[in-house]
Amino acid sequence: MHGYWINFYHLQKKAKKFTWCLKKQHLIRVKCYGITRGYCGTRFGRRPPERTEQCRRLIANEIDVNTSGLEPDVVQTFKDYHSCFESKRQRVANCTEVLRNAIVTHRLRAAKVVRATMASMRPLLRALPDLRIIHLVRDPRAVSLSRIRFNSGARGAYTQRVRKISSPFVAEAMLYCNHVTADIRSRLSLEREFPGRILLMRYEDVVANPEQRFRDIYTLLDEPIPTATLKRMRRQASLGQRRNVTTKWQKALKLTDQTEIARRCSEFFRLLGISPGEIPVSSTTPTYKRGMSLKPQPTRAGSRVA
Repeated sequence: MHGYWINFYHLQKKAKKFTWCLKKQHLIRVKCYGITRGYCGTRFGRRPPERTEQCRRLIANEIDVNTSGLEPDVVQTFKDYHSCFESKRQRVANCTEVLRNAIVTHRLRAAKVVRATMASMRPLLRALPDLRIIHLVRDPRAVSLSRIRFNSGARGAYTQRVRKISSPFVAEAMLYCNHVTADIRSRLSLEREFPGRILLMRYEDVVANPEQRFRDIYTLLDEPIPTATLKRMRRQASLGQRRNVTTKWQKALKLTDQTEIARRCSEFFRLLGISPGEIPVSSTTPTYKRGMSLKPQPTRAGSRVA
């Protein structure tokens, strides 16, 4: 089972009985996904797009691994993968009903997804009339800084390849913009087909004006916003404001990197209808995190990237 069920169990309070069932069935430390990592990579972006798509189809059984023409050791890898899941399937089924009950007994249900594309939302929007989608995007300069500072598991393959010849920040931002720009185009098409069911949100707007943006969410749901929820969102946004989470990239990224990202991600900004220079004023004090040895070239306070 995916580690998120355990690592973030405190954020899934309504499904705690499901997590407990997984523990009881000894399914917490099952590592079926790890079997294919050598061929498919440890995460999205670690292998070329063609390999990633091939792995997706093999994992989903859209391709018969026996007739795929792959090397025998790769064929065995995917056989081991499917065998691992099959051996655990019945034990997971014992817990599925627990999760289903947790879902159906609540009128409002939310799911966060980070790998699904907007193009994949069309069948769901057609099948589920009550489904509402929130498309959250973030400034690519902030995304690249966050990924580089986190750890190697949060970076894409391109970053690793250009380390010696170019800026990893620019490479990571390009990877992000390539995928998100395609998502934005898909979303614009879906909005015409399913008006009133999709909401675009910018991370920066949520931090700057949390109350209005969360009211927008509940307007999308046609529901009153709970007072307790609003209070919690205010606290979280206040924390983000104090930490300057939307402007840290200004302190750590060289001006040349900021400008290059703005240039290469111009389509991203154009589709959102904003200028890459629309950024809040921030201080110039360099910041570091988790022992990362970055050498920022701070820009002047209040500078803008054209």
